[in-house]
Amino acid sequence: MTGSAIALQWPAAAAACALAPAEVVVGMPQMNSLGLSENWLLKEAGDRHWRHLAARLGSRPGDLRDAAGRRVYAAFTQVHLRDARLPLAREDQRLQFQLRGTPVGRSQHYSRLALMGPEGSLARLELLSVFVVRERAGDNHSVVRVPMAEAGGAADAAFSEEAAACAEAARAVRGGTWSERFGVGPEAEALAVQAVRPCPYGDFNGAGLLYFASFQALADRAHGAWGLADGRASVRERQIVFHGNLNVGETLELRLLAHRPAGRGRGHWSWTQVRRAADGKVVADMAVHWG
Repeated sequence: MTGSAIALQWPAAAAACALAPAEVVVGMPQMNSLGLSENWLLKEAGDRHWRHLAARLGSRPGDLRDAAGRRVYAAFTQVHLRDARLPLAREDQRLQFQLRGTPVGRSQHYSRLALMGPEGSLARLELLSVFVVRERAGDNHSVVRVPMAEAGGAADAAFSEEAAACAEAARAVRGGTWSERFGVGPEAEALAVQAVRPCPYGDFNGAGLLYFASFQALADRAHGAWGLADGRASVRERQIVFHGNLNVGETLELRLLAHRPAGRGRGHWSWTQVRRAADGKVVADMAVHWG
């Protein structure tokens, strides 16, 4: 993404802050056949991240616009699910979300979210987003960053370092660290390929962008087609680094670049790269630990 000259202004007290814990009662919309739905969790976490951002900007989410009157959105650049124990969730349980967030530089925002249940932590999530606009109306290839004015207030140094480390992890993936981690290059012949045309009614969000949680859902379907997700193993960790988006009607290619055991009998890791079929542009990299 390229930068834009337009800036948004944070309120004066824009240091790291936390939201009051919020409860959710587990029902069928929150569940899948194994326990808590990861797709629901990503959507819920993303919505909380976005509403937290808007509130700190003193705005409703639908009212954020730049100086040119263009609608401003928060586009995720990285989502990292860790220490997931989603099968422990049960219907009628009360789960508690704990969220804390802080700006990262002039255009990014970081949130750390913990999901707690009766038996302790069910998952930890790190979410990193940038403010974006479209340079051309209706064209998701033209999405660009919008830098923000420097935040005021005194930030928590340790939490700011945590946020900066998350941003650096995303940059490292873009720089090729997964080639060393998995022992293959991004141009290596794929072990498997799945082509899919995302559905405008279910995979794109209200902003007209392919929803970040849809990447997880589409990848899981591909893993099932490849025989890597058998309906019994659950996800322990998932890291998604986003590079771009696509328009309604375009086709994606999900390419399995690596698959290896996780060690100690704890399932397996995979590296899946998501590309636009028309031009070959990489729009996401995803590493998943199934256990």
